[in-house]
Amino acid sequence: MNDHKLAKLKALLELDFKDSHLIENAFVHRSYLNESHAFSESNERLEYLGDAVLELATSIFLYEKYREFQEGMLTNLRASLVRTESLAG
Repeated sequence: MNDHKLAKLKALLELDFKDSHLIENAFVHRSYLNESHAFSESNERLEYLGDAVLELATSIFLYEKYREFQEGMLTNLRASLVRTESLAG
C-alpha cells in the first residue's frame, strides 16, 4: 500500500496508526508473497488475533445478554454468529 493510499485510509477512519506496517500487512494475502518481496509475512497472524478478539467480544456480549443460557447454548450461538457467512451478511 503506497503512502497516499495509507493517508486516505487514515483520514477515512479518523485514526492514527502507531505502526503503519501492521496496517499494510493486514492486506497481504499469503499468495501475494510469491509475487512480491515487499513483505516477508502474510496477514495470517493478524487474522488469528482478530478471530480471537471477535470471539471474545461476542462471548462477553452473549454471556451478559443471555444470562439464562447454559454454556452449550452460548457456545452454539457464538459459533453461528462468528462464522464467515454470518459475518459477511
